[in-house]
Amino acid sequence: MSTAVFQRQEDVKFATKESVINDIAVVSPDTLLLSNGTEKNVQLIDTRSGRVLSVVSLQSEPQGLCLTRSDQAAVAVGANIQMLNIQGHVLTKSTLLELQYSMFGIKKLGDTSFVLSYNVSPWLEVVTTDGKASHQFDKEGTSQHFKWPDFLTTSVENLIYVSDRGTDKITKLDSALLLLQTFSSSQLDSLRGIISISPDQLLVCNWNNHRIVLRNTRTGKSSTLLGYQDGIVCPWSLIYCPEQKKLYVAQYATDKINVFRLP
Repeated sequence: MSTAVFQRQEDVKFATKESVINDIAVVSPDTLLLSNGTEKNVQLIDTRSGRVLSVVSLQSEPQGLCLTRSDQAAVAVGANIQMLNIQGHVLTKSTLLELQYSMFGIKKLGDTSFVLSYNVSPWLEVVTTDGKASHQFDKEGTSQHFKWPDFLTTSVENLIYVSDRGTDKITKLDSALLLLQTFSSSQLDSLRGIISISPDQLLVCNWNNHRIVLRNTRTGKSSTLLGYQDGIVCPWSLIYCPEQKKLYVAQYATDKINVFRLP
């Protein structure tokens, strides 16, 4: 993937205005799962019509989410991981995993684990899918590596990338939370959502400067993929659907998701 290749498509619009979509997952080429922090729910939406197909209400603001299987998802809600079942176009609550600390980011790591980011006392943790801790990074804050490690992503090689809006850096770790590398660049600031789209490429939301940045982890180069002129305003979270070659970008406090497609 190179710069200036995405073409703007029709936005996905939904009824609630000024929604903060903390995370997005692709369930199928035509359905997205949204973590709606404003409405305190998780929504399954049809990308063709913007229609909400199913909603699960939660007691507090949901943060990160991820698919664990095609019919199951996990969402970070306070100090809990709420498991959700996806049957057709219907969402239902399943197991609730109770942890000790409120988290923000959650992503599947391998077949039996999650990686979690905590942004109040900033640290990372790997837990098994039944909630047992296996690895931790900087829990005691001794290295002062993070400030606000809100968003994270995992790659096909089970590498972990964390975007930190407090340090304007991306951190790369292995599945045991061994620190491998830290990236910084003039292109990387006010970082929010981050996704891995290939073994060597990341897409990152540059919130304050209204840009989606492409980061090549092999060459170390960062470049602007989409910007304000493309309709990007305060990008907060994003996801890529390889089957449709579509990129979905949720702006902060908006009623729509921007859609871009590779030709």
